[in-house]
Amino acid sequence: MCDSARCPQATHHPCHRPVWAEHAAQTTTFLGSLGPTRKTERARLQTDLDRALGVLDAIATATDQNKE
Repeated sequence: MCDSARCPQATHHPCHRPVWAEHAAQTTTFLGSLGPTRKTERARLQTDLDRALGVLDAIATATDQNKE
């Protein structure tokens, strides 16, 4: 999954939204299943979830701007 924070050539378009939304949903589910002792894994997954949610927000913003 391309990420503009990691690759200057990455772009996100509405057609990419389903993949990122699924990734965010699966990561959220997995985060909920981790036990309290899995702090390192929880932090890594939270960062990944934040990234996915950021991409979803960027797609939504770009889509809204295109409708104007």
